[in-house]
Amino acid sequence: MPTFFFGARPPGNEELKVSGEERHSTAWLEQLRTLAESSAAANGLALFDLETRLSGRRWWIRVTLDREDGTVTLADCESVSRHLSVLLDVEDVVPHAFDLEVSSPGVERPLRSLKDFERFRGQRAKVVLGAGGPLAGMALEGEIAGIEGEEVLMTVGEEARRFPADQVKRAHLLFDFASELKEKKRHVQ
Repeated sequence: MPTFFFGARPPGNEELKVSGEERHSTAWLEQLRTLAESSAAANGLALFDLETRLSGRRWWIRVTLDREDGTVTLADCESVSRHLSVLLDVEDVVPHAFDLEVSSPGVERPLRSLKDFERFRGQRAKVVLGAGGPLAGMALEGEIAGIEGEEVLMTVGEEARRFPADQVKRAHLLFDFASELKEKKRHVQ
């Protein structure tokens, strides 16, 4: 039975040592990525992320899926998990036993590129800026106003902010659970 995690980290996912041969061979990782991309595409999805860790004698593999409209369902994850599991078993790609997890990026998904900031224009986000520039080291929370050239535009409170995309250390969407619950209750009545 596949395990699905939506935006949560499973317990015990610490980084462990890999044997010399496996550490230096990335061919199986490239083949794994190719199969994950193929499996996602066969189900109308895209590969958002691929994580691997060696835990004891087993590999932990997490495949994170995405769709342009942002709707990745449990059924999507299950379908890709079944499809990819068969491919991995047939191709015998992973050097040891493995556990496969398939998930979505979650409602507070990471923002990794200018394309992401444009795609999620109008939504709330938290952005932590790295060194350099007048906003260095700041954490900003506000609405994504879009992009202009290589800069991200945000509205923080009443103030417009702009910063180079390459200054973003990390960023993710913010989900307001209380507002979402109120909205759902309003539609039920």
